[in-house]
Amino acid sequence: MATSSPAAPERVVRRRMGFQRWFRELGWRHVVAFLAIAFALFPFAWIVMSSINTVDTLTTVKFLPDETTFRNFTALFEGCSWHVGVPPFTCDATTPFPLWLWNSVKIAVIASTVQLVLSALAAYSFARLRWRGRRTGLIAILLIQMFPQFLAFVALFLLLDTLEGTFGEAVQVDLWVIVLPLVIIAAILSYLAWRSDWSARTKRKSYAFGITMAVLGLITVIGPAIFDNWLGPEYGVTLFPTIGLGTHTGLVLVYLGGAVGVNTWLIKGFMDSIPTSLDEAAKVDGATEWDVFYRIVLPLTRPILIVIFILTFVGLYNEFILAQVLIRDVDQFTYATGLNLFVESEYAAKWGQLSAAAVIGTLPILLLFWALQDRIVSGLQGAVKG
Repeated sequence: MATSSPAAPERVVRRRMGFQRWFRELGWRHVVAFLAIAFALFPFAWIVMSSINTVDTLTTVKFLPDETTFRNFTALFEGCSWHVGVPPFTCDATTPFPLWLWNSVKIAVIASTVQLVLSALAAYSFARLRWRGRRTGLIAILLIQMFPQFLAFVALFLLLDTLEGTFGEAVQVDLWVIVLPLVIIAAILSYLAWRSDWSARTKRKSYAFGITMAVLGLITVIGPAIFDNWLGPEYGVTLFPTIGLGTHTGLVLVYLGGAVGVNTWLIKGFMDSIPTSLDEAAKVDGATEWDVFYRIVLPLTRPILIVIFILTFVGLYNEFILAQVLIRDVDQFTYATGLNLFVESEYAAKWGQLSAAAVIGTLPILLLFWALQDRIVSGLQGAVKG
């Protein structure tokens, strides 16, 4: 009996798409994307070219300069020198750009971190706890955020002026006053960890804290003998900073009330998508409300927390109006307000240095986005998928 041979597989013939059809279906999208990218990158490319141009202007300069120089970049750091301390440099120039950059990063990090902590605690209260006035509080936060912070300029100025009269002097103590109690507490904690049956993880944390405090105490003792003019009798630790006009503390306090309401709403929406069954299971096992927040809800909301931190950091890093009104000393200027000094005079404007400072000022934001780029996507996509 003859057997039939298996049928040969059919060959799929793919016709090559014509250019007109490709452009009509896909090509125009690429053209639009390239135009959008060029439109976004052209100002940055122009500033980069202006920063290395020998002609100190922005209007009559060519996009590709005939001669290039890095003099504008080196001029930003003239009069500055490294030293041991915080910040790790000193500047005697009339435009201390490194100090401005340090001030902006410091203020943005502190204000963004405190804003994030306050927003996360408030969001958990609105999302998980049930208390009278909860709905009214949510609506009140939303309504307050509708009014821009600039409307409170006069009130903020007068408030900080009043606080300057009350908290105008910083409270400082010698470093050993802070270090000695911490060393004693670390020694007691390490001894208890050694003698008790704590978990291995808790013991490791106790030992790490003890070693850190021991090293800090050792530096406090031998520091003056190794480093000149460092940790000497005049070195103190600020327990309570100065609050008022012209202080970074006052500016941070003003920033704290800026976006807490919006951030609370964003985090609350993310927390609402986390199943409440996780909370109930943890409470059955004896977890407290703080354990549920710290060990369950907070780790799951990490993507949106990172996104909010980045957005808040970028906004505060580039903030100009409030910093220009509330900060008066040149050494206390932020990055945004300090750049204004380069072009303050009409006939002595330093456009080349301004361009170089703008290029360097983008580095902290670029590094932040580069380090957390995967978290940004996951944070904007949504919450936990069941």
